[in-house]
Amino acid sequence: MSGRLLPCLMLFIAALSSSGFTVMAKRMEINSRLTKPLYVAVSSGGSFDSEDGLDKKRRKLIPSLTGWYSNLLDTHEVATKSVSTGILTVVGDICAQVLGEYLKHGNILATSLDKLRMLAFFCDGTFCTGPLLHYVYKLYEHVYPINGGGDGKSNPDSLKRAFVHVLFDNFVMIGAYISLMMLSTALVEGRYKSIPHEFKFDLIPNIKASYKASALGLMWLQLISFYWLPTNLRVLAVNFIDIIWVVVMSFVTHLHRH
Repeated sequence: MSGRLLPCLMLFIAALSSSGFTVMAKRMEINSRLTKPLYVAVSSGGSFDSEDGLDKKRRKLIPSLTGWYSNLLDTHEVATKSVSTGILTVVGDICAQVLGEYLKHGNILATSLDKLRMLAFFCDGTFCTGPLLHYVYKLYEHVYPINGGGDGKSNPDSLKRAFVHVLFDNFVMIGAYISLMMLSTALVEGRYKSIPHEFKFDLIPNIKASYKASALGLMWLQLISFYWLPTNLRVLAVNFIDIIWVVVMSFVTHLHRH
């Protein structure tokens, strides 16, 4: 992957996401205007006086979801983080497949998703990356605690400590993350014979691509999440941030995978 391709790739993803969300927001706004009165009338037995109640239910949705996720973390912490990692990793791979189709043929509507590849990334996220992130982030906090943000910011150098965590995660541990991803996805996809070749010729370029993606913005988003969030929510936050990272890694990993 050339030095110029990764910034272009990141800009394309950002533009695609921005335009997609803009169109989606406009459609949702139009649909909401058209359907809300009917929905309210039906749900209230023909009366339009319950709009306030509907708005209250919508406002309660996010707290309900966060409460549900927090309860899962309390009862099944590692499993919850692992499955959420697997799901969001698949989202990143789907984006990478769509991007690959667009770059090849200029058409994303005719994209035929590789389900085995999606399964490979789900397995990597659920059984490898998710559990690894859980224990690695716990280790970071044990060795060099941030003790800020969600813990009351009692540590005066919380931001510096968070920055150390992020630097180590993005520029030291990244070799382990990428190696594990390449190995696990190759095994699930049945490409085990190509593993030595991939590690010889693709590992270093993939690490360099990850360095560039981090420097272009991902590590700064991770820094915010590490500083403000308690340890048990950092894996989920990084999963959302790493959707873009997975797009880049999935794309460059499969450039030469046959």
